[in-house]
Amino acid sequence: MADFQIERLNTVIVPVKDLERSMHFYNHVLQLHRGFVDKSMAYFSIGSDENQTTILLHIIDKPEPVEKGMVIELLVDDVQSAVSSIKKAGGEIVQEPINREWGVKEAVIADPDGYKIWIVQNLR
Repeated sequence: MADFQIERLNTVIVPVKDLERSMHFYNHVLQLHRGFVDKSMAYFSIGSDENQTTILLHIIDKPEPVEKGMVIELLVDDVQSAVSSIKKAGGEIVQEPINREWGVKEAVIADPDGYKIWIVQNLR
């Protein structure tokens, strides 16, 4: 038996090349709430205060190649509406919504640094 319990995912740190461009994407395209910002980082929050996850954009000089990076998956109530809104805001759609055999509809978008963000809707 474990001596501790992980309660939730707390923060995803995303290394970025251009903080202003990335802040615009996460705030205006994905419509995340912006929190603390300084010259090298910006926090965005998802969820309620007691069940919140943070995306931390952190500027770095030499980011890892995107292929070796990470993927963020966001759960939404309507993937088609999310994709339409993201398109209108100028976001890049990598994969249009498709139904998967494991019970989700998913689309894939890319942020300004090329990181893939999966937009997922539960179908069950």
